[in-house]
Amino acid sequence: MAFFTVSSSMLGTALVVQANGELDYRHAPVFRSELTKAWEAGTPPLVVIDLTGLTFCDSTGMAELILGLQRSHALGTRLVLAGVHGTLERILAITGLRSSFEVFPSVEEALRSA
Repeated sequence: MAFFTVSSSMLGTALVVQANGELDYRHAPVFRSELTKAWEAGTPPLVVIDLTGLTFCDSTGMAELILGLQRSHALGTRLVLAGVHGTLERILAITGLRSSFEVFPSVEEALRSA
């Protein structure tokens, strides 16, 4: 059975959303719910989505990341991805979406870019 967890916490003025496991059609609503809670709690200047623990991402998961990016633009928040690897890294490259996202190797490096 596939698993997925998502949590968020404030680090300084940045919100870090940590996703672990499989971000797919079954788990996308959980991810969306976590991001929605973050947007409703206030608009931090920086949102870092930590994908280091992601083991899989399908097109539905990718759509959630794109929706998050669109929402952040609409709210004037900078959204960046950290720890992109594996399938997601290939999807971003193949689809040409890599240039749409700011990507950092780690959360620490993303926070330093703020």
